[in-house]
Formats: sequence, structure tokens, C-alpha cells
Amino acid sequence: MSIYLNFGGFSFEKTFYRTYEQISSSSITDFTISWVFSIIFWAASYCSFFLSYCWIYQPLHSFGKKGISYTFSKPQKIVSTYFAGLIGAYIFAGVGILITKILLGSSPNSNPVADGMTLFGLLKTIPMLLGEELITIILLIIIANLLGGTRKALIVAVIISTLIFGFLHLPTYDWNFAQVIFIIAAARIPFTLASLRSDSLYTGLLIHITYDWIIFILVILSHH
Repeated sequence: MSIYLNFGGFSFEKTFYRTYEQISSSSITDFTISWVFSIIFWAASYCSFFLSYCWIYQPLHSFGKKGISYTFSKPQKIVSTYFAGLIGAYIFAGVGILITKILLGSSPNSNPVADGMTLFGLLKTIPMLLGEELITIILLIIIANLLGGTRKALIVAVIISTLIFGFLHLPTYDWNFAQVIFIIAAARIPFTLASLRSDSLYTGLLIHITYDWIIFILVILSHH
């Protein structure tokens, strides 16, 4: 199945060699169960190396080596996309904080991972963030294809995958739905758009790492 999408001028063209139709006719049950178990493992453990293996193996099993090579292709327009995405993420998160605190009267909870972060610990977050990017983008592609691969399908896929990303953070933020929707999920949108615009998961991952690391470093400095 080849998918060509255009979202606000952003093009995204990928071909996956194990299509949804092939999965449906061969092993849709195995495909579904394997992804469900991967999500459970993600939620149940922050073991970085295990998570990294889990998220690299699952898309490889589902789409094959060639499909994954497209996802990890060389980014296009990486410099402008990187800075636009990073700035956009902080703007979205800032607006989300205002909505959460002023309009909804909810106080955002701190991130326990950030509170206990060390400079060495920053490196351990890379496999975890890679896993978050993989599950979000792979889910987006699956949903967009299932809905027909149109521009509207992409918009719906971005919304659904973004909300799932946010909901996966509920345990981290003490089940604060307002926070994960208006802050965590909102900040996720520029990551996804950056990957779409650059035709590569690398761009969204780089922005995600920078975004989190800046916050973590500020927390570390505040403790000294």
C-alpha cells in the first residue's frame, strides 16, 4: 500500500511492503495481539533497552525492512523544520498550561522522571523517546491508511495518535487528563508535523529529545 498525503503543504509519501490487506488476510490476530502486548510493556516498564527492542522489533515485524528504511530515511529541510518544530512545541505547551491553569483550574503535576533526573540519566531517555516516536508515527500511518490515505484521514490520524500519546502519559502525571491533553499531547503535535514535513522520523525524534532535555536540564539546575 502506498500512501501519499498532503497536510498544509507538508507531503508524506511512504510505501510499506506488508500492507493492511496482507495483514488482514494472513495474521490480523497476531498483528493486533503483538501491538497490544507492546503497549502494555511500554506502560508497565521504563526499562530503556527492553523498550527500544520492543519498538524496533514491532514495526520491523509489521512492515518489513524496506518499510522501516523509509521511515528512517534522510530528513528533508531538517534545519528549518527542526527549529520551527521545537519553538512550536514550547508555544503549544505554553498555551496548554494557560488553558489548564486558568480556564480549567487544574494545576499541572510535576514529572517524577524529571525530578530525579541526572546528566547521565539524560542518555537513558533516548531509547524511551525513540519508542514514543515509533508508536506515535506507526499508529498515525496505520490509521491514515485505514481511513483511505486522504488529507482528512491524515488529520484524523494525527489527532488520534496524538491523544494516544498523551493518554500513555497519564500514570506519569497522576491521571491529570487536562494536563496530558492540553500540555503533553499539544506539545506532541509539532513533533509529528516535523516528521511529516521532513519525511523522516529522525526530525521528530531530534525535536522531542531537545524539548525534553531542555526541561530536564532546567530541573537539574534548579536543584543546585
